[in-house]
Amino acid sequence: MYRKKALTACAAMGAAALLTLSACGSSNDTATASGNDPGTDSAAAPSGSPSSVTAKILVTGDFTSTIPFTLPEIVPMVKGVLKSFPGVKIETCDAKGTAPGFLACEQQAVVDKVSGFVAGFTGGGQDMSILTKAKIPIIGAGDAHSPNSYPTSESFSQYVALGAGLYHAGCTKLGIIYLDGSDFLVNYIKEGFEGLGGKEVARAAVAANAADLSPAVSKVIGAGAQCVAVSLTPTGAAQALTALKQSAAKVTIGGISAVFSQQVLDALGPLTDGLLVTDSQLNADDPAAGVQQAKATMQAVDPKAPLTEQALSAFADAKILAAAFSASSGDVDAAGLTKALNSLSNVDVDGVIPPWSSTTPLDSKTFSRIFNHYGITYKVENGKPVSQGTFYDISSLLTGK
Repeated sequence: MYRKKALTACAAMGAAALLTLSACGSSNDTATASGNDPGTDSAAAPSGSPSSVTAKILVTGDFTSTIPFTLPEIVPMVKGVLKSFPGVKIETCDAKGTAPGFLACEQQAVVDKVSGFVAGFTGGGQDMSILTKAKIPIIGAGDAHSPNSYPTSESFSQYVALGAGLYHAGCTKLGIIYLDGSDFLVNYIKEGFEGLGGKEVARAAVAANAADLSPAVSKVIGAGAQCVAVSLTPTGAAQALTALKQSAAKVTIGGISAVFSQQVLDALGPLTDGLLVTDSQLNADDPAAGVQQAKATMQAVDPKAPLTEQALSAFADAKILAAAFSASSGDVDAAGLTKALNSLSNVDVDGVIPPWSSTTPLDSKTFSRIFNHYGITYKVENGKPVSQGTFYDISSLLTGK
């Protein structure tokens, strides 16, 4: 969602971060990082006494930043879900879109002796070593290899889901247009596609500043590709879509929702009609009841907070925390929260992601800490993503079995 065969760890993370910069693209920067007392709660505890639990949680993300987006909406989402646990104190830390900022948030977590760390999207980095050393459980985005990591979604496995989604759409010959230097992501797409019986026929690397993508398009179309996976930055993806449409080739085009956010879809307009986007959670524009519940929960704290992909991820993160607190009592420190998280099985996340379990890790060195091993595909129709079915299990593709 690693280990980067073609790149060093730092370079790989840089490429992944570049490709996912638009993950928060649909957020409006009008939301605030704090809120009044939340109203509605969607995380009713299945057992135990929520009022008896005390703990301290740190929620981190890019709340202010020099990069072109912020994600303050994850804070009211977490506050809303955890409303029924009045003894749980929620602190925040602004990573500001930088690696030093993120490390400072990790250090704050250690100094403040928090029980858990909710990691929203951060443009600055994914180094979780400080938290790992302190044995503070991490819920959300981050290094899914650390024994203290409990992700509800995982970026790199979504590329496996992209390959699977294109195959499920009826394609058997795949072409890939990708950002030069991100070969490991391309290999994940290939594994997802060929693991189901398809065949990659060509791939074309594109420089980040490439002005003309027609050579890359000609290469994959000329090789007989029936579908094309686009793994580029939003600007590059727009260029690729334009070049593919101008080629008049009848191919299915796909990408991950982190790149093709609703804001990007709105900006590209009719160019995206027919585009397939994949994710490991429901899309923020999905009319499903769970998505609407998440929105209501967040906006009970901050009515202006926009429901973005990251806010929906934070909903899942907080629901996992609520389940862990429901299995606890008294003062819950990092060790206690870790014990509770390790015992969770089939946690109901209102359908935003499939039931989540930490008790059944995958038999995979690369993806052993991925507890949500599913993908879902949406097709863009009139500018909006429309579900093409239910979640599909990609665990066999992640384990190679």
